[in-house]
Amino acid sequence: MENHACPLCFAKVPRTLILTKTLEVDCPACHAALEVSRGSRVLASFVGILAAFLAVRVGGQASGTAGWTLPIVAAIVSFGVCSALVLILFSELAVRQKISPTAFPHIHA
Repeated sequence: MENHACPLCFAKVPRTLILTKTLEVDCPACHAALEVSRGSRVLASFVGILAAFLAVRVGGQASGTAGWTLPIVAAIVSFGVCSALVLILFSELAVRQKISPTAFPHIHA
């Protein structure tokens, strides 16, 4: 993984663009329609869920009101931060599939 280049023209794509427009990345050089690959998105989600689980386990040690609010907030923040870090560091770009307007509206790949 960690291929931050357009698969068609091999131009470097900024990491911030990959993070902010995961499903609709446009190549800065050839303007090809790109997206972050499915494997990269699944890996980022898995790492985020794992980090959220660990945050809940660690945050569950508090008592009182913080005993139920701290784990929830920690899980949300750790999921967002860890999944974004994985996308920034280990994302791979792929060419976005073109869907014909006459096709069935749901994508079944």
